[in-house]
Amino acid sequence: MASFAPLLRVQALGAFGVGRLMNERDPKARRRLVLAAVGIGLLVVYAVVYMWMVGQTLVLIGAAGALPCLAVTTVGVGCVFSTFVKANGLLFRFRDFDLVVSMPTPLWAVVVSRVAPLYSMGLACSLVLGAPLVSAYLLAVGVTPAGLVVSVLALLLAPAVPMALALVVSFCVAWAASRTPFADRALGIVGVLAMVAIVVGVMLVTGGAGTSGQGGLDALAVMGGQMRGAVSALWPPSAWAADAIGGSMPALALYVGVSTASGVAVVAVLSRFLVPMNSLLCAGGLRRAGSAPTRAGAPRGPLVALVRKEFRLWLGTPIYLMNTAPGPILALVIAIATTAVGPDAIASAMNIPGAGRDTVATLMAEVLSWALAFCMAMTSTAASSTSLEGSARWIAQTAPVRPSAIIGAKLALSLLVTGPASVISGTIVAVGVARTPLDAILCVIAPLAMGALSSCLGALLDARRPNYDWTSEYEPVKRSASVGICVGVGFLATFAGFAATSLTGGVGTAAGVAVALVVLTASALVARAAVHIPLQDR
Repeated sequence: MASFAPLLRVQALGAFGVGRLMNERDPKARRRLVLAAVGIGLLVVYAVVYMWMVGQTLVLIGAAGALPCLAVTTVGVGCVFSTFVKANGLLFRFRDFDLVVSMPTPLWAVVVSRVAPLYSMGLACSLVLGAPLVSAYLLAVGVTPAGLVVSVLALLLAPAVPMALALVVSFCVAWAASRTPFADRALGIVGVLAMVAIVVGVMLVTGGAGTSGQGGLDALAVMGGQMRGAVSALWPPSAWAADAIGGSMPALALYVGVSTASGVAVVAVLSRFLVPMNSLLCAGGLRRAGSAPTRAGAPRGPLVALVRKEFRLWLGTPIYLMNTAPGPILALVIAIATTAVGPDAIASAMNIPGAGRDTVATLMAEVLSWALAFCMAMTSTAASSTSLEGSARWIAQTAPVRPSAIIGAKLALSLLVTGPASVISGTIVAVGVARTPLDAILCVIAPLAMGALSSCLGALLDARRPNYDWTSEYEPVKRSASVGICVGVGFLATFAGFAATSLTGGVGTAAGVAVALVVLTASALVARAAVHIPLQDR
């Protein structure tokens, strides 16, 4: 027990970046960290205000009773995402595995210390996403001491069951991957597919809420009256929490009991299998007896060989793959789904006077162009590829190839990830909904431009300021300044393009195309600067 507190402290400092901020001596780096913290704070404020407005809207349409269910379910979805993405770096295949398991500490303490940051992130989801909805409910029905206490308890326990389920899924994925000869690749690929399945499932569930043929406030009232039942069916613990807040003691006992039991059970299972599974994952999975010899082929140039090496690194690093692959896949899913529905069905569902097929098709082309662009702007394998070299950076630095070829290979992989997905998804949307050649051009060029921007800017930033001193791939992939800057710049550029496209007077589409061309030109200049950066230690 004496070693549990230090373990917990180390994980807390590492998970939230506090340790890096405390130990960073470079003033510029500290300023970037502070600016990143300010940006996160602004996003939190925006999320709180948005959820409060959602809660007030549901109160106005007479659906206040659905708010506790909706709050717990929303927190659950957020916890599933955060846990599934972060579990691989914290519980499975962590770099200091040998050191941690050799310590005179019970395995359950190791597991709890690594699960605690995940639960803390779940509590943050409760505070940001759930608390505004529950507050709106309490103000609508009247605040009582008992209701307030139970509401706080419900929000505190809201992350327990979804986090336990996400850890079980992550465990199963890691276990299945550890039984294959290519554990790293299998873990990353299955993880990406699971994340995409979750997103698509949420889209299908939420998309089906508005299928009523009624319009106006009457339709909202009907939907609001049915919302609690729909949300409860989707996530039964939300119904238990809502009944508990309403004063039901059996529901409270059931909610607390299931939440507590799920946490204890997951810790027990992970404590039992932590060592054998991580041993297999760190060893690369089960190896087939008599591995196939290396296939001989035509000699390849250095650039091709380097791109193949980057591709293997991408597939073989689960957190790297899970953080960069969902964007292009979701772009393809969005393009196929919306095109399959078609402008006619959407025009009928909108039930807005004057919103005919042509109007809706034009609107879809404009919105979808920048929705696809946003998916690509959030995707940059190059933003962390240099840092991921880590302790093996000396191989690239001493290889008989030009630094431009090494950085160019990292940039090429990022463009190969975003480029084909941009062209294919944009072409699908253009064929399905574009009414004019200019709309079709926008559908393709907008995501292509944002993908190029994120790739080129990421390559430049990570090559200039690489971080080789990491203990888990999670750090350069999720917490590096280059990734944060790429995401921020991509968001601003996408917003600027969408704002330009929204201009009236028949110039919107042309303005959007102009913004995309400017971004493409800037990306080419950034790429030229990136490939001329010498390889260096930080």
